[in-house]
Amino acid sequence: TADAVIWRFVPLAALLVGCAAGHIRPGVPASTVSSEQNDSIVVWRADGRVAVQRGDEGWSATLRWHQRPAGFQLRLIAPLGRGTYQLAGDDAEVELLAPDGRRFYASDPESLMAEHLGWSIPVSGAQYWLRGLVAPGPPPSSIRRDEAGRLQDVQQAGWRISVLRHMRVGDFELPAKLYLQYQNLKVRIVVSSWKLRP
Repeated sequence: TADAVIWRFVPLAALLVGCAAGHIRPGVPASTVSSEQNDSIVVWRADGRVAVQRGDEGWSATLRWHQRPAGFQLRLIAPLGRGTYQLAGDDAEVELLAPDGRRFYASDPESLMAEHLGWSIPVSGAQYWLRGLVAPGPPPSSIRRDEAGRLQDVQQAGWRISVLRHMRVGDFELPAKLYLQYQNLKVRIVVSSWKLRP
């Protein structure tokens, strides 16, 4: 779509560099507590970058995800001042605010992302994967954890989610770098900072 044009034609090398960069401090030794404790985090904000590749096309953006029990707000800020897409909503309705000020509505964020960005991720599942958790819903077809119980790799709802790096945030071990893949869609997320309220 015309709205998705600003995301296109980003060189793949730039996407990879953008994901590799960022102010991520090295992970400290993990505790022996399973990452399932992260489910106690009900209010959080994750800031970082996202890079998306599908075939020969690529997109990159700054990512700001704010999650609360009542709903979520997801901002995708395109590089070079090309505008911001903002998704916000709850289980009943989701609004997409486009860079030109237009507003679009749907019952789920995935359809809005697919129509106006040209790609989408399952937001309801990704809010768990981003915290290093298995999402509710269909059971995973495979799952792997490290020796400390932190999620490393899971296949769920057709997606493969790999947590490539963790970071300590207070009493929690949270993902700092993730790789998500669904068929030919590849999504890399680097979280530069977490703000939590358990």
